[in-house]
Amino acid sequence: MCGILAVLNFDNEIVDKELIIRMRDTMYHRGPDDAGLYIQESVALAHRRLAIIDLSETGHQPMANEDGSLFVACNGEIYNYVELKEDLKKRGHRFSSTSDSEVILHQYEEDGKQCLNKFNGMFSFVLWDNKEKRLFAARDRLGIKPLYYYVDNKKVIFSSEIKAILENPYVLRKPDYQAIADFFFAGRALGNKTMFQEIKEVEPGYMAEVDKAKMRVRVEKYWDVLYNYNYSWTDEDLKEQLFSLLDDSVKINCRSDAPLGCHLSGGLDSSTVVAFAARYRESLKTFSIKFSEDPYIDETKYAKAVANHVGAHYIESSPTALDMVQVLPFLIWHMDIPLATSGGFAYFTVSNLAKKYVKVSLTGHGGDELFAGYPAQYLASYKNADGFELHRDPDRDVKFSLGKAFIRSLVRKGPRGIYESIRNRLFKEEKSFEDLWVQLHCGTEPKHNPVFHQDFVAALQRYSPKDDYIKPLIEISTDQVLDKCLYHDLRVYLPGLLHWEDRASMSVSLESRVPLLDHRIVEFLATIPPEKKVDGMESKHLLREIGSSLLPEEVWKRRDKRPFPVPGKFSLSKEMNEMTQNILLSPESLKRGIFDPRVLKDHSNNNSNISSLWQLINVELWFKIFIDKNPQYTHKIDL
Repeated sequence: MCGILAVLNFDNEIVDKELIIRMRDTMYHRGPDDAGLYIQESVALAHRRLAIIDLSETGHQPMANEDGSLFVACNGEIYNYVELKEDLKKRGHRFSSTSDSEVILHQYEEDGKQCLNKFNGMFSFVLWDNKEKRLFAARDRLGIKPLYYYVDNKKVIFSSEIKAILENPYVLRKPDYQAIADFFFAGRALGNKTMFQEIKEVEPGYMAEVDKAKMRVRVEKYWDVLYNYNYSWTDEDLKEQLFSLLDDSVKINCRSDAPLGCHLSGGLDSSTVVAFAARYRESLKTFSIKFSEDPYIDETKYAKAVANHVGAHYIESSPTALDMVQVLPFLIWHMDIPLATSGGFAYFTVSNLAKKYVKVSLTGHGGDELFAGYPAQYLASYKNADGFELHRDPDRDVKFSLGKAFIRSLVRKGPRGIYESIRNRLFKEEKSFEDLWVQLHCGTEPKHNPVFHQDFVAALQRYSPKDDYIKPLIEISTDQVLDKCLYHDLRVYLPGLLHWEDRASMSVSLESRVPLLDHRIVEFLATIPPEKKVDGMESKHLLREIGSSLLPEEVWKRRDKRPFPVPGKFSLSKEMNEMTQNILLSPESLKRGIFDPRVLKDHSNNNSNISSLWQLINVELWFKIFIDKNPQYTHKIDL
């Protein structure tokens, strides 16, 4: 896990070494162990290193091949480097380190850009081919590791984080209004957009080649999920094959020369990862968070049960509302984006806890997206979600409003009654699948959203995020509705969660790994007919089958798992209210022309809609940090 940077000047101007170092070192948190730099006239590669595999000096990056014709800077891990290295040695390649990153150089020598098909891991890297004068960059299949780029008629810049690109004075800090509209509609910028007009994201499963002569970046997809159902699978075959894949994925994810542990929420996903990891790591440490202010969302009893069952060492932390207020500006600076929900605070808290004991932590990300664990997937596919015990957290799936009317209804009807009311409303009239999926997940279209200033809506020129949002539903290679839901969550929702996980962990220099997102598991699940994935309409049926042989019954059978929750009262706290007043009613906020001043004044004086209030605070904080560069909100915090 590291921070990478590459700059190529199209006009052959010599790169500014001091500027490159400043850009690189904005990502110090991603790699406090070492710093590297390669410069040759108009090209530069830079690296911040968090040493995980090969802790010695031979793991220093940027790294060169035998004859110095190739240089690479990599962020992440190539988990199958051991196997690849053995094969490459047989082909005559010589290695100067035990680092996994060196494999990229030699595999590229063998296969060119097709080398990406050989790698199993989470990675983004930039590679300079000095013979061909070519810059090549790529991001892993699921988008676990980030990669951004900026290009104009003079230069191209690649980086792990946007803030490193912004350090270059030639890059303008222009907010992307469409991305802001996306954020309020879908919770994140869609497609390859970022919150900045001139900076784009290399999407998951994409690679980029720089044509210096034509002064352009060519970005293309190298991987996607292809559905080819095998109707001959027996239940026993499925369980055996899936068990083997999960076991091997966790096994190679446990490869580390640095101390390793696991995040543990007490849900099926992280518990399964912990159970497999305990087979390969003695004295395994697990990390959980407990919100003492709200016993309803306290799941530590399940986490403790799992740790005891597999013989792991259980460790927990209890954050407070004051912690969230103090950390929020710090988090947004690290995220480079506003936070759509308070879940990012939970990710940070558990990462900060883990960092005190280990340098690497495995998480359970991907379970709901791969194995069908969200109510909305069942509502859209089967018009019911009866296999779920619905909870009162507003941040996922069915879009609940936490206004006063909803709270009164919750008390009167309970979660199940609320669900029935919403289902009746959704299916009162026939809708297309796409419209239903949007209604289950998305906010209001920009032109109808009352929070926006009329000048902002006019500047959007009738832009609607809906087309970008439903694009994956059109591109998918199957007509099976459940798999459409899973694919969309994999393409749109999951990358946002992975963004949070990467930034929250890297803010404290911790490497987080996601073994459930091994591409072999994703591809295997694409061969399984939907009816076998949810046999008996059981959520995460296949993963429960695996968990039944590894976990306590109270864990693998439970149906009431919450998302990584933060108590709603945190958003209603005195500390949060004071920050809200200072941020939303500041002169800059009221005059910015993004939000209607009347809405800002209304929201700052009463908490009528927590979800909307949170979004407003986060976007305005993002403006203050990245556009205004207000020093009041960019200070360091004591971790």
